Amino acid sequence: MNQRNLHNLLDKFQTGKLSILVLDSNKELFRSSLSGIKPLLELVDRFPQGLEGATVADRIVGACAARIFVHLKVTKVLGETGSSTAEKILKTAGTDFLFQETVPEILNRAGTDTCPFEKLSTQYQNPKDLIHAIRAKLAELQD
Repeated sequence: MNQRNLHNLLDKFQTGKLSILVLDSNKELFRSSLSGIKPLLELVDRFPQGLEGATVADRIVGACAARIFVHLKVTKVLGETGSSTAEKILKTAGTDFLFQETVPEILNRAGTDTCPFEKLSTQYQNPKDLIHAIRAKLAELQD
């Protein structure tokens, strides 16, 4: 993706008030305005074959999101905010990424502790186990 297309993607992402946007060869594959982990699970469900060659723009990229993007074989990840752990995961996998801001960790909505899904990503490094654990945690939080 050239610089002009990269800027167009970021503009489209930010002006659309999206939480996540997925493009492949400048064709939009997926978009969501939902916050939290739900758009990532929807990506897993809608693209079980993966997203090889795709670029993902996401508001917040923590370790949990990074593991899912690697699992889906995303080619490039753009994040408004990314964690240092997400950087390590993406670098290790050879996934190209760019974060506007890097933070030590992703916090929960109240800002009082580490995000519960980030905690899961340290317990479950295998993406399939992590996705299963995310679904279970989400069901628990909704009850």
